[in-house]
Amino acid sequence: MAMPKLNLDEFIKNNKGHKLLIECEDTEIRRLPNGEVLKILDNMLLELLSNTGFSLEKRLDEVDNLTSFTNFAMPNRKLEENGIVNSYTMPYVPGVDFTDFYEDIYNLSSYANIHSQIENNIKIGNELGIVFPDLCTTENIRITPDRKVFFIDYDGLQIKQMPAVGFSDFLGIPSDVLTKKYFDFETNLFTKEIDIKSAIFLYFVDVFGVDLSKVGSINPFTGRVITLDYIFSTINLQDLNIMQKVWKLFQQSVPNEFLGDDIYMLAEQYNLVELPGTSIKRLVRK
Repeated sequence: MAMPKLNLDEFIKNNKGHKLLIECEDTEIRRLPNGEVLKILDNMLLELLSNTGFSLEKRLDEVDNLTSFTNFAMPNRKLEENGIVNSYTMPYVPGVDFTDFYEDIYNLSSYANIHSQIENNIKIGNELGIVFPDLCTTENIRITPDRKVFFIDYDGLQIKQMPAVGFSDFLGIPSDVLTKKYFDFETNLFTKEIDIKSAIFLYFVDVFGVDLSKVGSINPFTGRVITLDYIFSTINLQDLNIMQKVWKLFQQSVPNEFLGDDIYMLAEQYNLVELPGTSIKRLVRK
């Protein structure tokens, strides 16, 4: 069934009592009285989307083909202003943003449960032709009170042949991401490899407090280049499977691989302790 298209001004008038949740540089998000969320895009972001050849309205028209992605807050109405679709509504996902999710910060099993769900969500999306170049903007990941992982931010997706307008800065500078492995310059589409990179980068910063995008840069405290070996040594990572999968992220001719069950095996073997005077956590054998 086609998504209904409504007038934005009239819709807001008919939904008095809405609450402003977030006001970003390019979007405004409001909580509606019925519990849903209204997302309004500004003209600059709408223009960026249109410049890809696929306006927000065209992207919203694809929703009917993605309904099997049940762990994504899919749009359910499109709204127009002055004849242009500039906003949409979606279900509200209760809980917290991934950035604000804390349970037991030294429990590797807890991390494994959440990150396994993130990887599974990515795999389901990829099968539907979705790529998530902005996934590492962690406000795009919601954790519900019963520890279920949901993705949000529909307009930030790359959907089939509809390009995304950018990627998360968390993945590094453009020269790190806009390479043949992660971006097809003929189609202007990101490859699925970027999603595996996002998942592993998220795992390392969340679990260990380590930013893998710093690999290859100069450590300001030592004046030396930050290497993977240095990072592995700092956190005492000795799991060869995980080390190999991280190494693959930085190789242009080698496909990436999800962490998968390796994160559970790591949890069986290690505990976490925080290194004195830092925000970095280190593995210690049980």
